[in-house]
Amino acid sequence: MNLVSISTQDLGILTQKKIRCVVFLSIASSRIPPSFQVVWGEATMIQAERLLLTEALKEPLNDRFLLISDSCIPMYNFEFVYNYVMASEKSFVDSFIDYSDKQYNDDMKAVIPHENWRKGSQWFTLTRKHAEAVAADSTVFPMFVQYCKKVVLPDNWTSDPVKNGTKMPHNCIPDEHYIQTLFAMKDLERETERRTLTYSRWENHVKNKGREGWHPVTFTFQDSTLETIKYIQAFRNIRYETESRTEWCKVAGKERPCFLFARKFTRAAGFRLLDQVTKYEKAVPS
Repeated sequence: MNLVSISTQDLGILTQKKIRCVVFLSIASSRIPPSFQVVWGEATMIQAERLLLTEALKEPLNDRFLLISDSCIPMYNFEFVYNYVMASEKSFVDSFIDYSDKQYNDDMKAVIPHENWRKGSQWFTLTRKHAEAVAADSTVFPMFVQYCKKVVLPDNWTSDPVKNGTKMPHNCIPDEHYIQTLFAMKDLERETERRTLTYSRWENHVKNKGREGWHPVTFTFQDSTLETIKYIQAFRNIRYETESRTEWCKVAGKERPCFLFARKFTRAAGFRLLDQVTKYEKAVPS
């Protein structure tokens, strides 16, 4: 998990052919006390995100905050990414209502009404105002710690006669809901673009369902072609079937590519793309 903080001074430094970009890697033990283990699907994921934001906010010039993973690759160069996110006054947070979702826990309702429950990707791009809202939250986060917990069931749960007729334990993945629900609670949704800037491929996700849940497709060395990059760069809208909503990708009223990053790419895939970077890195008219 990486947090990239973009400073308002970055553009001037870019003109000098240098890049000032503060990157917080997963080094909690040396940069952010206290140290703790982060586990996929647990509240420690959003706890780590909040600590990263808290640390990045200590620099007053940091103005945009992008969460990416170590399996992400950029679709464009830094200057393009900078101009894209700074041109928008909004945050980019993938958020939608999934009417078939069963992860909401009724024990939350005293604090989090069901109508404010949202779902989406954890890979966000936040303005400073919204980063401060996440870091300062002391109401919604405790509810997630207490009532939104991952449950790993045995593979034979449904066929086990001992479990037959027993109510299945409630399962909830915090990072799929936390920021989205927090913003709905604080009436911040109108200040966001309800889409992520990070592409993930889910078409064949049935093959990638393990005991802990769904995971996006991993791009391997063989998948890392210029055709793959161009395919991702070509997206201009995102469809949310559960809301019958099409999110057209615009920044400051102008059509833009939907995605600045893509995941999940293996290390070998990343190195292959580095060899082709001058070919797939293309400029898009401003």
